Amino acid sequence: MKAYIQTLNILDSNELNFIDDYITKKNVEKDSVLLQNNSICEELYFVRSGALRSFHINNDGIEVTSCIAFDGEFMCDFSSFILQQSSQEAIHSLLESEIEIIKYNDLESLYDTSISWQKVGRKIIEKQYIQMEQHFAKYQQNNSLGRYEYISKNYPRQLALIPQHYIASYLGISTRQLTRIRKTFL
Repeated sequence: MKAYIQTLNILDSNELNFIDDYITKKNVEKDSVLLQNNSICEELYFVRSGALRSFHINNDGIEVTSCIAFDGEFMCDFSSFILQQSSQEAIHSLLESEIEIIKYNDLESLYDTSISWQKVGRKIIEKQYIQMEQHFAKYQQNNSLGRYEYISKNYPRQLALIPQHYIASYLGISTRQLTRIRKTFL
């Protein structure tokens, strides 16, 4: 997380080192629950390696994958995290993962130390928003083949490791459709 924040070129080295006291590193097993639906998201996760998935249960009782975060990406239920209200999403690890965690209250403490830290927070949220918006645009503008092509080009290693039913859910298609699409890429 620290290396990612450094790439934003906002903080001097002293300010950047403040985060050392607030980051917790954790190795999580595959299928670990990091956030349960209807609980308050009090942690922001940074994936050092592995993959995390956020999902909700639709009206038919089916899990729908909303987001998959891979190496070098953030994950949390941002609405719940920012508002400190009950989450609509659950977060699980898809793979054995190495993550870094910063708690909501600790992030708020960092924001209180300087305007620069507030700018870092804004930049992270802006990047997450843009990434989410681009994902939805790709989702709406492309057919399932185009969505799969995007994932296979950008995340080939992770795609090979993640169970296909999660990839299908993320793409908004059935596992059978995913199997047909994958055959066209072989």
